[in-house]
Amino acid sequence: MRDMKRCLIAIFVWIVGAQLVAAQNADPVLFTIKSLGDEYLEEVTKSEFEYIYRKNNSNSTVEKKSLKEYLQLFIDFKLKVMDAKLMWLDRSESYKKELSTYEAQLTLPYMRDSLMEEELAREAYDRAAYDVYASHILVSMEGKDDKDTAAAFAKINDIYGQLEKGASFSELAKKYSDCPSKRDGGDLGVISPFSTVYPFENAVYATKVGSYSKPFRTRFGYHIVKVSDKKPHVSDVRYSQIVLSDSVAKKDGFAEKLCEQLNAGKVKFADMVKKYSIDTASAKKKGDAGYLSDQPYTPPFFSTMLLQIGQTGKYVVLNSVVTTHIVVLKEMIGNKPYDEVRNEYRARIAKSDRGDLLMGNVDERLKQKFGFKLYESGVEPFYRLLKVTDPEELQVEYRKLTEPMYEFNGNVYSQETFIPSFRDYRRSYKIHDTLPVKQYLDGRISDYARNLCWEAEKEELKARNSDYRNLLKEYSDGLLLFEVSSQKVWNKAAKDKDGLARYFKENRSQYKWSAPKYKGVAIRCVDKQTLDKVNKLLPKLELDSVQKVLNREFNKDGKTLVRVEKGLFAEGANTVVDRLVFKKQDVRPDDDASFSTVKGNLLSAPESYMDVKGPLTADYQNYLETKWVSELRDRNEVHVFNNVLDMIHE
Repeated sequence: MRDMKRCLIAIFVWIVGAQLVAAQNADPVLFTIKSLGDEYLEEVTKSEFEYIYRKNNSNSTVEKKSLKEYLQLFIDFKLKVMDAKLMWLDRSESYKKELSTYEAQLTLPYMRDSLMEEELAREAYDRAAYDVYASHILVSMEGKDDKDTAAAFAKINDIYGQLEKGASFSELAKKYSDCPSKRDGGDLGVISPFSTVYPFENAVYATKVGSYSKPFRTRFGYHIVKVSDKKPHVSDVRYSQIVLSDSVAKKDGFAEKLCEQLNAGKVKFADMVKKYSIDTASAKKKGDAGYLSDQPYTPPFFSTMLLQIGQTGKYVVLNSVVTTHIVVLKEMIGNKPYDEVRNEYRARIAKSDRGDLLMGNVDERLKQKFGFKLYESGVEPFYRLLKVTDPEELQVEYRKLTEPMYEFNGNVYSQETFIPSFRDYRRSYKIHDTLPVKQYLDGRISDYARNLCWEAEKEELKARNSDYRNLLKEYSDGLLLFEVSSQKVWNKAAKDKDGLARYFKENRSQYKWSAPKYKGVAIRCVDKQTLDKVNKLLPKLELDSVQKVLNREFNKDGKTLVRVEKGLFAEGANTVVDRLVFKKQDVRPDDDASFSTVKGNLLSAPESYMDVKGPLTADYQNYLETKWVSELRDRNEVHVFNNVLDMIHE
């Protein structure tokens, strides 16, 4: 629903050119809108209008509008958005929440440390050039509190001590590890970038082949990792082959002997393909089997063995279930060039736990930029007040909080400024949190400082970055347009039965059919006996009750004797109606339609708005839209400064 809503917002905003540019100090006002009944004045600048006019009337635009036409469209758009604000839709919680969510998503790319993001992306790319085979021993900390930390730390260090004395890593993993991999001696297979949490990945890539790491901690607990092998990563290979029948390959070790001859250069590969290979597809191309990625049905074990050959130009025997292959690698393909995958890696960085590093770095950078400094003496009283339960005592204590608490953006702020947020933190702590007081409050103060810095940075961003400002304004106005249009037009048209009926009556002549339609029910019966009973009952029933009554009378106890289809049927839409109403001779009655009947009326034109509800509703929406804009024009005063308009060229 949200995606559909955003799509509709984008469409409406695009129609009227909704990507707006904020006014600059020297930017002249193009037009004003003054609400006649309220103290409200909207000013739209030349640059704002000129930008969207150029954007939506470029050479790629399907339908170009003249300058004056476009100006009127834009004025209508602004009138609707202003109407939404006068209805206080911009103060609704749903609007604030959705705009806040969008703003957070929009702000993120501007806030990130691009240099650090690039470094992390390049690091991941470089690591991806290798497959690292690793094992580990885990002492889990999940679900445990800080009291268990010392015991877990002691345990992992004891295991490390045993390794240092020569104990088997595999045996220690089987005995002590809390990871399911313990049954395989801690074997994790191949570790690659993003396949595990970043601290674990760092330890793997920092450990030399054949050695193990010192104990380290992740959010899962304490680990020791061992690296058994490190090979260049191969994403794809191109190979050629001779496919031998099982009987030929195994007779007197023929496959191995032929492979030796090929490696010694005693026979030519193309000649052997032509003479022995039973795979016609590759034999036609002198043994060329293409790329491994082009072979979707290659058995997994064969793919694995092919990738592990490790060098080109050497002939190797690979056995499958029913055949034997003599294979030679022609080309081994590793990572794509960094420039081709750079954006992909940066996107993965943002979605992984590496993204936390980026955001943590941003937080610290913004604190330094805005000079955030916390006074410990100013924070101290709040630790005690977090658990005070007496409301009167709290109010007395709050009145005492007048000392400096923090510096921010060149100003010193007292404890009083923190009290509103602290009240929320108290409620949250009382209901949800079991953390120690200091740990909990330090976390909330960190959030408080982060919010201060981010809000200040966003305000600066709006002032200095037109792209950011335009997109945010676009979405804000689009949300308001969507909500006000829903209330004034879409929902009203869908629910206003009296209005639809009245509009149909006043405009009946506009709704005609090119051919008659049958309005009623088509009934299929299982046999003639049932059909006779239905025909006897039908004259006694009102059309609206036919489906309900027949289902009740004939479809029960798990049996379905009748099937009723209700609707407005054009010729060709229903075989029963075609045969019995439109008298079509070329309709071949099947068993399902042999015992059938109808009840209803053949109409030459719609008799109620329900017969044309789809197109009628669309027309009624257009009517409401036009009426709404007319009313907005009547109750608001629009003044266009023509001297400014003359400065804009089509």
